[in-house]
Amino acid sequence: FDFQSILNSKIGSALMAEAQKDPGFTQKLNGIKAVFGLDLEKLGSATAYGTGKKDEGVVIAKGGINSVQIEGFASLNENVTIQKKGKKSLYSFKKGAFCSLGPDSIIASTNKKLLVLGLDAITGKNTGRTNNQMITHLCAKMENPMAIMTVRVPRVHAILRDGQPISAPEAAIMKKADLVGLAISEEHSAMRMIMAVQAENEETAEHLENVLRGGSSLLALGAGMDIDPNLNEILPLVKTAVSREKHIVGLELTMDSAFLIEKMKAEMQNKKGSE
Repeated sequence: FDFQSILNSKIGSALMAEAQKDPGFTQKLNGIKAVFGLDLEKLGSATAYGTGKKDEGVVIAKGGINSVQIEGFASLNENVTIQKKGKKSLYSFKKGAFCSLGPDSIIASTNKKLLVLGLDAITGKNTGRTNNQMITHLCAKMENPMAIMTVRVPRVHAILRDGQPISAPEAAIMKKADLVGLAISEEHSAMRMIMAVQAENEETAEHLENVLRGGSSLLALGAGMDIDPNLNEILPLVKTAVSREKHIVGLELTMDSAFLIEKMKAEMQNKKGSE
């Protein structure tokens, strides 16, 4: 996640301005900064990695962080364990661990073991992680993404179903589509989203391409049909494009930023009125 790109986008700027109309919002931001050393308006970037297991992951964050203040706050916790790894101090708790990487950056994880593995990966001692072909593909399609995400479909699905049996169609999809990626950016006053699926082979990718092209056509047809009041307003404004490069199939959606800002502001006002 590139938080500065998000905050400086037309949508991010508009939503931040709307939120700041509430005095309580600004007070909360100042409170978080004073206590935890996190300046949410100056956050830089964050990269997260999962292990494929439930409640396990690592996050590397840079910008808008006062590492010294966070370490000082953590030191006050009576349940903290502080250990040294080279010149770095590792702070671990019953649930979670973190380590400063510099004056404005930290690495945090769900446990100390993952924290150590993450530090080793950063320093080049852990070479087990391979390049992600999907990220390479998405970055080639979108020059400056605000956010980019990839997931291993079988692993995520296994976590979500939590041991429950799955249907035959679901099992077939899990076998055919292994890796899914998503990238979002704002370009020329429009929000652009690309979703890509890595199929097991080119034949499967071709079938998936045909399915997505059919879905894209249905969206276009739905724009002129009385399907749902909310969809009737949105569908005419969504532009779609389907592409395929060997065994990776992509679906691109584009929508005017001004329309999204208007809808989000209205939702924020409705939420504020219901409180």
